[in-house]
Amino acid sequence: MAKLAPDNALLRSLSKADLDKLEPHLQLFDLKTGATLYEMGDPVEWVYLPEVGLLSLIIMMESGEAIETSIVGREGGVGFIEALGSGKIFSRVIVQVPGKAYRVHAKPYREAFDASATMRKAVQQQIELLQAEGRQAIACHSLHEVKPRFNRWLLECQDLAGGMKVMPLKQEFLAVMLGVTRTTVTRIALDAQKRGLLKYVRGSVEILDRAGLEKGACECRASVQHLRRELEPGSVLGCRPKSGKS
Repeated sequence: MAKLAPDNALLRSLSKADLDKLEPHLQLFDLKTGATLYEMGDPVEWVYLPEVGLLSLIIMMESGEAIETSIVGREGGVGFIEALGSGKIFSRVIVQVPGKAYRVHAKPYREAFDASATMRKAVQQQIELLQAEGRQAIACHSLHEVKPRFNRWLLECQDLAGGMKVMPLKQEFLAVMLGVTRTTVTRIALDAQKRGLLKYVRGSVEILDRAGLEKGACECRASVQHLRRELEPGSVLGCRPKSGKS
């Protein structure tokens, strides 16, 4: 194995030779809550590969309204597709849950990709997975009620953020993530708290009963886990949270 032992699934999927070649270019980077890594249309200078923490990709409308289109944690990265194509990113990328990420300049990342068939396969596998997840998300948002979607997203946030028990998820973010009003988020969160599923304090969510949330999550929770077993066997999505993190 390479000296580097990453927790990021995309990095873990690389061969020893690919990881050894990329390692000198990787920098450990602090993800600070609320930090904006990219604005829509920015050139991609860095590829970010989270170890712990959560990034949110948001589309901004001319009206000022925003919708969260995806969350990225230790299963993948930001900029790893765009750095190979147009070199621009067309989403706002902000840090929702603090942590750490490996980052690599776009140029050595592209060079490593171009030089290795095994790395190209690993990246292409991740792209296929993202495409499948995106289709599932569209179906979920269109067909499922808010409460089961809320349960599903909380579980996936915890999985992808590195298993944190207490997550600094603001009401505004949860509303954007689900495409509903903050009032709706508050109502659903307080109801879940009454049932002992979580502890909801302004600005943070503590999951108390994962099994209860799993039971109340929509079918997309299981569908996405199946996608990851098929397309990314080393996935962390759906794994039990690591002990000792908060």
